[in-house]
Amino acid sequence: MFLDYLNLSWQSIKNRSLRSWLTILGVVIGVTAIVTLISIGQGIQDSILKEFEKVGYNTITVLPGNFDTQRGGFGNATADSTSYLEIGVIDKVDGVKVSAAIRSEDLQVISEGLEGRAFLRVTGMSPEVLSDFDDYFEGFTVTEGERFSFDVEKNEVVLGPDVAEELGVSAGETLKIEGEEFTVSGILGVGDEDGSGGQFNFYGDLDNGLFVPLSTLEGFYGRKGKASLILAEVYEDVEVSEVAAEIEKAYAARNTASTTITTEEISNRVNSALGTIQIALAGIAAISLLVGGIGVMNTMYTAVLERTREIGVMKAVGAKNGQILGLFLTESGLLGLVGGVIGTLAGVGLSLLAGRFISQALEAPFAPAFGPGLLVGAIAFSFVLGSISGVLPARQASRLQPVEALRYE
Repeated sequence: MFLDYLNLSWQSIKNRSLRSWLTILGVVIGVTAIVTLISIGQGIQDSILKEFEKVGYNTITVLPGNFDTQRGGFGNATADSTSYLEIGVIDKVDGVKVSAAIRSEDLQVISEGLEGRAFLRVTGMSPEVLSDFDDYFEGFTVTEGERFSFDVEKNEVVLGPDVAEELGVSAGETLKIEGEEFTVSGILGVGDEDGSGGQFNFYGDLDNGLFVPLSTLEGFYGRKGKASLILAEVYEDVEVSEVAAEIEKAYAARNTASTTITTEEISNRVNSALGTIQIALAGIAAISLLVGGIGVMNTMYTAVLERTREIGVMKAVGAKNGQILGLFLTESGLLGLVGGVIGTLAGVGLSLLAGRFISQALEAPFAPAFGPGLLVGAIAFSFVLGSISGVLPARQASRLQPVEALRYE
């Protein structure tokens, strides 16, 4: 019986091919929009989640100053904020496995390839930054020369590719920082290993960065044992949030304002924001799908009027109301199903195309995510929407009286 419904419905759609395909087009547009937006949004979330997994959820970032991270991120500092943190304090907190310090200062830089002099941001790193937090600082890959050795007897600097070009220096050559001669030990690569670019981390813009050992930076400014950012890795069997609270207490005991940010906090906030945006975009796209459903209803009402005599003939030879109802519901569901399949395929193709543009724009690898739930759900929802849109027209068709239907012209 159901195969008969399908056959009759398909023949009816073919007989009104132009109107049917215009109706299907409305469903296609709605499904395409939903699949595209959701897959791109999910792809962004997955990419961010992978980055946080690389960093590790047992990592804590400590910043100087008292920030209201619940309301305004890092922009709401109170008056007691300070510029530096004492490095030794954090290592005394129970649960901290290892810590690394970063400090940035604006210093005068001179090179033979630079006309005049420039004040550039120089970032000092403790040895633990690259030895224990290598995944956190993915992208710090030297492609020309080598990393600095952290030897206090040597003045070495690693440059980002853009600033090296502006200064006109290469690995092995020299430049002056605050009047002291430094050897350029290495130049960072352009982009990460796949050449995608877009290098930026907590310690600054890699492409335009100047990086030296922290001990070297302390030699210029003094204030030994001070940092502008500290990273801490905690043991696996301890609660990260509790250790973060203890770190803030330890600095507060020294009258130093500090703010701790865990990787999990950042991940949850980012995913929450992206999830909200994704739902809003999907809701907007669903409006176009609703319009497609109204198109299906309009087409089915027209079909009922055109086939009134046919309905009368079917009822005259014994067709029951339920059979007429099933026939028209099958036809409307089939319109939605065809639109859903085509829209899903179009959405996948458009998402892949958009993913390539996003990768180029962000200069970072990106791929939309197509879960089976999304693909199957989009097709199933289209079928259900088509069927629901055909309920009222099908109900009207099933209630036609045979005699009146046969007399209809």
